[in-house]
Amino acid sequence: MQIIRERKFAGIGILISLIVVGLLYYTNAMVGFPDDHLTEFDRFYKEVIFPIFMTINILFLIVFSTLFFLKKKAGYLLILQLLVLILYTVVDYYFSINLENGQGG
Repeated sequence: MQIIRERKFAGIGILISLIVVGLLYYTNAMVGFPDDHLTEFDRFYKEVIFPIFMTINILFLIVFSTLFFLKKKAGYLLILQLLVLILYTVVDYYFSINLENGQGG
């Protein structure tokens, strides 16, 4: 029972990392859709935000996988991952309202 409890946070971290990597990749693939016109925000997202947060999430995935197989606790790392996700959301929102993003109006 103790082993399951120790691996629980690492397993949750792996699942969150896989979901976030998939969503980031999908969002990056949809940049410029449907007319292939890139706005300031699209270019900034593709060149700055995407590589940074994709690298961070892949590192989280590697570390959580290692902790899962070594049967180590990963509670604090899971909290750090959630803080990084909140930071990503705030950065994405901030730049989407301050850079020209093609909404018009």
